[in-house]
Parts: sequence; structure tokens; C-alpha cells
Amino acid sequence: MINYDFLFEEKPEDYQKILQELRSGNAKLIDIRERNEWDKNHFKCAMHIPLSDLAKGIGVGSLKEIKEANKKIYIHCRSGNRARKAQQVLAQYGCKEIHIIPITMMKMIEEGFILTA
Repeated sequence: MINYDFLFEEKPEDYQKILQELRSGNAKLIDIRERNEWDKNHFKCAMHIPLSDLAKGIGVGSLKEIKEANKKIYIHCRSGNRARKAQQVLAQYGCKEIHIIPITMMKMIEEGFILTA
């Protein structure tokens, strides 16, 4: 797998803090990979809304409901590349406070995120 971490110049995140937010229910992790990828494996704390659906406006209402509940939204994909695209798509629908997890899934596992079996 190609590592795209070098493409992101954001400040390093405190992933333990993000995990704590997710576990406490103060945030939601959205996996934007496609169904076949999700079916192979995904993080236990994630909700699935594929990028292809978001591009059609499908799932945007769910994200707005999460925001209305005062929860942070984090999005991720396999490498971080599609998360950037999703952020742009969501901005067109008025969803602008979306946080990207700008690291690969392998790095997320190293940081403590747990995959389903």
C-alpha cells in the first residue's frame, strides 16, 4: 500500500484525544470508503457513508444531524486522499466543520483504532 501521509501538512493530531471523543460519544468517525472495502474491514467505532454516496448528497442529512447534536465529525478513508475530496464535496452541502484523519488506516491502527474481525 502506498503511504500518502506525507501529503498532509496539518499539525499532528492527538489521536488518543480523538479516540476518547469517539468512545465518549462526543464525536463520530465516518468511513467514506466504498462498500466492498468496508465489508472487508472497518473500525469498530465507524459509521459508513461512501464517498460515491456523499457526492450524490446521500448521507449528508445524517452528518447534519450529528452536527446538530454538537458532535465532532471525523472522516477517514484508506490513505487519506479521498477524505480530502469528501471534505470538498461536503462543503458544497454546507457541512464545513468536518475533521479529516489525515493518516493511513495502518497508522490509525498503530494509534489505537481497532478494526472489526
